[in-house]
This record gives sequence, structure tokens and C-alpha cells, in this order.
Amino acid sequence: MLVELMTPADRARVLPLISNTNGQVVMGGVASGLQAGRVYVDDARAPQSALVWARNEMFYLVGRSGHERFNRLAEQTIVSRLLPEALHAGEDTLNLETYPLPGQEWDAAVGRMFGGALRQGWRIPFCFREEMFEKFSHDYEHGPIKPSPKYQLRMVDPESVRQDAGGVIVTEILKFWHSLDDFYRYGFGTCVLYRDQVVGTCISVFVHDSNHEVGIVVYSTEHRGQGLATAMAHEYVRTCLKHGCTPHWTTEHFRHDSAAIARKLGFEQGASYPVHYAPIRELLAK
Repeated sequence: MLVELMTPADRARVLPLISNTNGQVVMGGVASGLQAGRVYVDDARAPQSALVWARNEMFYLVGRSGHERFNRLAEQTIVSRLLPEALHAGEDTLNLETYPLPGQEWDAAVGRMFGGALRQGWRIPFCFREEMFEKFSHDYEHGPIKPSPKYQLRMVDPESVRQDAGGVIVTEILKFWHSLDDFYRYGFGTCVLYRDQVVGTCISVFVHDSNHEVGIVVYSTEHRGQGLATAMAHEYVRTCLKHGCTPHWTTEHFRHDSAAIARKLGFEQGASYPVHYAPIRELLAK
């Protein structure tokens, strides 16, 4: 069986495997215990291979890729235990990223997993550039283009949560965090209200040290294209910088609006990298 690491002290042993990867903030948040997920390794004391599930975000295979027993057990663990849990948590797609040790690759192993059912997509990482953000911020704050006054931009805090009768903010936070208290203590967020209804949120979905992964949603098509995402993200980034934190932005290749907002706010686009995916119900039916 794989060894599940339960405590942040034990999970810290996987940090050398995940450092300097595109997923380090997400996996680091799970390893620290702030965000919901699980960590499995081949060896509790000196892990060389790891399976990390970040709930409502991503599955990761990291480290040594040629460990056939680990790979077989990782597939079994994903299918028998984690996919049913992910489905119950509201996920409908398995998304899998791989980060091998130098000189190794996961492609052959992943190609054999799940009966060859995984497809390949692409994700785009962005690196925050503060000087570019400050230029955008100056132009934005002094420019004429803002969301309509019918929309109200608010910080996510206990007061805005209390006023959110539909529970939209709480639902979004608890997709990733164990509790609201943890979010209030370690995360940041903005939201937009329309006629006293929350129509958009921008929150820290994963936090590792002073690094914050951004999650942004405008929930209804009728409110998209109104500048709400830009307004929420602008205020969110300002809050991150005020607290000495660094925002991180990653999105799927096909989410052109998300990528455009990131570039506009001063995030520099990096090289696209592959992600493997398949519908969860399709995998469970095999």
C-alpha cells in the first residue's frame, strides 16, 4: 500500500520534490494542511515518489517516475478512493499534472494508466511582475473604464459572508479550505454584489508560505464582460501586496479571458505545459 502522510510535519518531507514546479503553491498548500487534499508517498521517511490530490483543483504525480509498484498503487488509490471522494466534492473531471525527477519522465507511465483513457490538454502559468501591475493599476484607477455602479465591489470578510444570503462565498471558500477561520487568517478575497446577490468572487484558493494561488469566478454569463473579474483581481492583488504576499495565476489554455486578465494585471505568461484529463464517471465505469 501507499503511505498516506497525515500531518504537516510528515507532509513536509515531500516539499523537496515539489519545489520549483508549476504546482508548488497548490501542492504546498495541501502539504501545509491549509487546503483540503491528500498526500501519498512510496516511503514515509524518504519519499522518492508522491501522489498529491488538491481537492477541486488537481492530481499530481511527482518525483521518481520509474517506480512501477508505486505507479500501480497510485492508479488504484486514485480510482478506488480519491475519484469517488472528488465526485462527492463536486468535481467532474480528473486533471493530472506530472513532475518527474531530472532526467526522468512520466509520459510512458501515465500512458499506461487508466487503460489509456487520459487525454492531453495544456495549462498556462503566469509569473507576477509588480512593476507591470503598478503601471496597470495607475492607468486603471485614473481611467474611465470601471464596472457599472450597479455592481458593488467588496472584500471577503465575516461581514460580507453574513450578508451573502445565498451562501456563495462560503461554498467557494470551502471547496478548497478546511474552515472559514483558516481562510480569514491566511487568505484574501474580493467579491462583487449585484442587487445584494454575490455574482463573482476572487479568493486565495491555495496558500503556501507567502504565495497565494488566485481563483476567480463570475458565476453567471449575464454578468460577464462587465469588467467584474478585472475589478476583483485588481483589488485582490493590491491586498496581496499590502500584506507582503505574492499572487500566482495559472489557467487552462482554452480560458482566453482568464489569460487576458492575467496579462493585463501584470502577470507575465510562461510556457504552456501538459495536463492529462478525463471525466471521472468515465474512469469509474471502466
